[in-house]
Amino acid sequence: MIKKFLQKIFKKVSYSFFLKIHGKIIRSITSDSDQRIEVKVANIEKDLKYNIYKITNGRLYTDRIHDTAVILDNKIVEEPSFQLRYESDSKMYNSKIEDNVVFTKGTPRILRNLKGRVLSLLTGGGGNNNYWHWLFDVLPRLGLCNKYINLEEINYFLLPNLLRKFQNETLDCLNIPINKRLSSKKFRHIKANELIVTDHPVVVTGNATKDIENVPGWIMEWLKNSFVKNDKKKDKKNKIYIDRKDATSANLRVIVNEKEIKNLLLENDFILLNLGDINFSEQVNLFNNADCIVGLHGAGFANLAFCQPRTKVIEFRSSNAGPVIENLAKTNNLNYHSITREVTPIHQYGFPNQQGSVEIPINRLSEILKN
Repeated sequence: MIKKFLQKIFKKVSYSFFLKIHGKIIRSITSDSDQRIEVKVANIEKDLKYNIYKITNGRLYTDRIHDTAVILDNKIVEEPSFQLRYESDSKMYNSKIEDNVVFTKGTPRILRNLKGRVLSLLTGGGGNNNYWHWLFDVLPRLGLCNKYINLEEINYFLLPNLLRKFQNETLDCLNIPINKRLSSKKFRHIKANELIVTDHPVVVTGNATKDIENVPGWIMEWLKNSFVKNDKKKDKKNKIYIDRKDATSANLRVIVNEKEIKNLLLENDFILLNLGDINFSEQVNLFNNADCIVGLHGAGFANLAFCQPRTKVIEFRSSNAGPVIENLAKTNNLNYHSITREVTPIHQYGFPNQQGSVEIPINRLSEILKN
């Protein structure tokens, strides 16, 4: 109780202190209302366009979870800023600009002035640690910019985080210099001579829950072109079981009879793959040469983006899990199957989700494997 009270007092004092230094965010403006904001339109797919915003002397603040604010003269710029919120039915959406945290809490971090051009790859909190969101929400912003901006002229890339092995491995593959990588954990509040921000690659309608379930095809194509090395193809096809024993949600999403499942798969020449044990390039190579992939609903299925057409996919999922992996597989022309079971859900954020225990019928799995 005392600790929470002291934390509350500290935050209040901190907010007041930074409010005096940085000033209050007074109102919002649109991107077409200030000549210091240049907007380029990226035509990626038919009927799918994205904006790339270049802001002269722009400022950016992020809470690293739900809100990021692009600021000019203490006015928040509406279009490149975002404020993700949840509804009681588990719907996530980009709320109205007035809900952005900077209107109530200001920008309570030290302002770091950066010389040159800064490209922000920030997304919601999922980009901090989650492999799926890193692949589909963060990195594709580079693909959006590549045709319209010379990335070699970017002085700094502002990233959600740099603590995970896969984050730095993917950036290495994309030839992003280490000295140009900035983590928002340290750089939560910045100002740059030129700040570059893109629209979200996946959330294109404002309904984040629906959009996240339908990753655009161009992202899969860009990921394959960026990471798949054709010279590493093998004659023997892999059969992969995605083992989630070291996943961050391993204790929340469980297969009750996993031992039986693994025994059956081993009898059918599967390899049990703990993705945390192998580097990113190996994962790409393994999935690109896979004949069949089996696993429980989770971020490891993001690697379906690297699979070749008609690869068989068998997803174990709860009845509360959305169709995100199914849609990803179909967009990539894969042979998708699911075994869906009811679970007793764990409630988080006030609504049911896909967490819980499932028991997979062995006979049903054997049947799909044979067909």
